[in-house]
Amino acid sequence: MDFLEAKDPEWLEMWEMLALEPINEGDPICLFVGHCWEYMGSTDDHHHFCHPKHPRTGEKQFAYIERRRAAISWACA
Repeated sequence: MDFLEAKDPEWLEMWEMLALEPINEGDPICLFVGHCWEYMGSTDDHHHFCHPKHPRTGEKQFAYIERRRAAISWACA
């Protein structure tokens, strides 16, 4: 698994996509009792996030955001 730096061109886009997940209601951070979404790393196909205690559920949540390059390679196959 790779870890993207904040200067990576995909950085802002992956956080914007995370905010679009229905559970997040447009919020890419979802701060709740001192917890927020954490970026865990990226595979060739997805960016991986974990929230230890999501405000909508009160439970640990995981999110897998498809990488742009994965969608492009699928479309070109």
